Amino acid sequence: MSVPVSTIETTAPPTAAPTEPERRAIPAAACWVISILGAVAGVYYIHQVRQTMQVMMHLMDLSVYQIAGHRVVDGASIYDTPLLGQTRGVWEFVYTPFAALLFVPLVDLHGDVFTYVGAFGNFAMLTASVLAALSMLGYRRDLRLVLIAVPIAGLLMWCEPVRETMAFGQINIFLLMLVLADMALPDSSRWKGVLTGIAAGIKLTPAFFVVYLLVTRRYRAAVTAIGVFAATVLIGLAAMPKDSLSFWSGAFADPTRVGVPENPRNESLRGLLARTIGVQGVHQLLWLAGAFAIAAVCLYLARRLSLTGYELPAVVLVGLTTTAVSPYSWVHHWVWLAPLLVYLADLALRRRGAVTSIGLLIAVVVASGGVIAFFDPTMSSIYDYPAGSHLATFLHNGYIWLTLALFGAAAVALRRSARDALPAPAR
Repeated sequence: MSVPVSTIETTAPPTAAPTEPERRAIPAAACWVISILGAVAGVYYIHQVRQTMQVMMHLMDLSVYQIAGHRVVDGASIYDTPLLGQTRGVWEFVYTPFAALLFVPLVDLHGDVFTYVGAFGNFAMLTASVLAALSMLGYRRDLRLVLIAVPIAGLLMWCEPVRETMAFGQINIFLLMLVLADMALPDSSRWKGVLTGIAAGIKLTPAFFVVYLLVTRRYRAAVTAIGVFAATVLIGLAAMPKDSLSFWSGAFADPTRVGVPENPRNESLRGLLARTIGVQGVHQLLWLAGAFAIAAVCLYLARRLSLTGYELPAVVLVGLTTTAVSPYSWVHHWVWLAPLLVYLADLALRRRGAVTSIGLLIAVVVASGGVIAFFDPTMSSIYDYPAGSHLATFLHNGYIWLTLALFGAAAVALRRSARDALPAPAR
């Protein structure tokens, strides 16, 4: 699988926070088209939820978060035993003590209120994430942008990681919103880094964005993020000293708390290797070396993209990489495919070329799980193709292949951009 080179380019690269005169309005015609498509997609999604509630809105993970909140209130440990059932590696709490404190308000939610908070809360955060992405693309932050973000979020409900996050009531869209909103702030803002620090204080993988801030020389924002992260650790320690000791003394680095790495739904590099060659002994070193190499290449490409004004694709690459190199990444962890689709769609609409359209189509097919659920939500994704064949190896790791293809597209595009910037030879 490959993504066309020009899918990483833009006609007028915006900076992370362009000044207002540089911002552009979304064309009225595009607003109407997107609004109609988004309304149809959103209404059809709601129809499927009503028809198959136990498939598309069971909120199992949100219920587990609620149990974690109950344990905090009752003074019981959240790490000693699984939150649900007795099987190790199933329904164990894998977030920080600070995250458990954030789940305490869920204790008082019951019945339909619980369902509405889970569903509409995630949709509202997805809409906010779209707003942040569009802002990073240089669009004018006005009422029209707010209104168009809603139908775009409706379209993104058919991105498989978003759809699964909604179904499980997962926290991933919340983390996506925090990081995107933070990266959309101007570098001069004293608040830049705060939301990234909070995100890392909830789940450790967003801490990779601190490294991104460092390599792009936004040192104040990086220090702010580190300081806020440290504050979340101290808050957790003060409120839950025993659990904090358990988590930071080893529980945070134990991937078995999530499950076996060869699980077909583990869409990370470690999952890919576990399903093909295993992850014991030398294979464990191979995974670590591969993860380090992918992270290093990502930071190199993201730095160059950011310094040349392509902030959103740079941030998206970092987000995808955090998921790719994580020891365990469920499908719903890949919500960074949502802003990728926003970027590619914007590019395809403005360039109106076959290459960018093909790139968008490839990304849509991969991110939607083969658009199977659009026709029948009870059907499996293409990533559930039976194991034991070369096709299964390809399909089970579709997100990894897409990420690596985007690396290649970014590298070639940056090289082409640098070549075009060279002065013409003297005659």
